[in-house]
Amino acid sequence: MHFLLRTAIAVPLLACGTLAMAIPTLEDFQNTPHRDWLTVSGASHHFQPDRRDWREFNPGAGFERAFTGTPWVATAGYFRNSYDRNTFYAGARWMPLQAGPFRFGAFGLVGSGYPSPVLVIPTISAEFGRVGANLVALPNLPGYSGYLGLQFRLALD
Repeated sequence: MHFLLRTAIAVPLLACGTLAMAIPTLEDFQNTPHRDWLTVSGASHHFQPDRRDWREFNPGAGFERAFTGTPWVATAGYFRNSYDRNTFYAGARWMPLQAGPFRFGAFGLVGSGYPSPVLVIPTISAEFGRVGANLVALPNLPGYSGYLGLQFRLALD
């Protein structure tokens, strides 16, 4: 099997396996306080715009449940992706590092409308009271343009 194909298969599987080992059980969350958020997707910027005509206005909405005192956030929603396709997604954000209002980690998602249904994307999240934002950043990969993506958050409490 070609090296790039093996890598394209192995990296998402390894990432999912690593996330699966770190994911707490449902029992761990039953008595955990939480905060609910509305997310609004909006924009992306691709580092290699010449690869295709990327859609960089990505409207959509979603829901997040942040489990207070843990690095975990459950998330689900919809947006129009950069391929100009509908994306329905569900997954989690793992944000183990924090510096002031900023948290650092990754989204692990299952989503439609992409070449791979499994997405693991490095993320920075900021929270200022009842408002916040998620910034995802993916470097250029073989056959795919890297990008920055922005999502705004509004607390529902």
